[in-house]
Amino acid sequence: MKRAFKYRFHPTHAQAAELSRTFGCVRKVYNPPRAPGPCRSGQGPAQPCPQGQG
Repeated sequence: MKRAFKYRFHPTHAQAAELSRTFGCVRKVYNPPRAPGPCRSGQGPAQPCPQGQG
């Protein structure tokens, strides 16, 4: 039998600000390597991009 639980989280204003900042940093780290761009040809390993491109 599979079971699931739902939880609600009601952060304070300080916690919400910290979570927002943390998730923003995570997006900056996680998304760029996954995004298609001029440095990703789709063939072979990804080529390193110059800073600010791709």
